[in-house]
Amino acid sequence: MLRRRRSGPLPYVGQPPTTNPILPVDDLDAAAEFYTRLGLEVFRYADDYAWVKHCGWEWVHLRVVDAVEGNQASAYWHVSNVDAWWTAMREASGGEIELPEPEDMPWGQREFAITDPSGNVVRIGSPSGGR
Repeated sequence: MLRRRRSGPLPYVGQPPTTNPILPVDDLDAAAEFYTRLGLEVFRYADDYAWVKHCGWEWVHLRVVDAVEGNQASAYWHVSNVDAWWTAMREASGGEIELPEPEDMPWGQREFAITDPSGNVVRIGSPSGGR
């Protein structure tokens, strides 16, 4: 087992962190429909806030903001098989959401990106050798 050394003054963390980016959206209904059409579950917490989940895990949060233009955010989802995710999302959306095919990147990841109705970009990828 690879043991990483503690770095800096913060406490040691012995497992990968779980982070849930909060993506700003101007229309929660449109955002919820977009992520649902890709095969994910959307749980509304309030009129202006929701979680995007899959397999019981939170992937991103959505929060309504007044001015989204120029304030888009992004997230990166590390998955074990990016090609399977691409295929499943394409099938779930019935091909109606444009999904660029996964590509091998020079930094060793195979990935593709989705852009939600508010302009937020979610890149989905796995190690190039992990297809």
